[in-house]
Amino acid sequence: MEELHAWRSRHHNFKIELLKLSKKIEETENTSDILFYQEICEKYAYHLKKIESACYDKVGVTICGCNFNPEHCTD
Repeated sequence: MEELHAWRSRHHNFKIELLKLSKKIEETENTSDILFYQEICEKYAYHLKKIESACYDKVGVTICGCNFNPEHCTD
């Protein structure tokens, strides 16, 4: 269970950082800044997928931010 909690915490933290970067992308008008933020977002997304995959392989569950509401879940 400790490992699952660690995955969930890291997953949550990465999602928060992605939201912050999304806000920066929305607010900036500098094209090079937008590209830089997008590259960082891609790295966070890669790590999110790795966490989700490891969790699924280990315990057979998927981590998502949908609060168990199927309308908000996407693959």
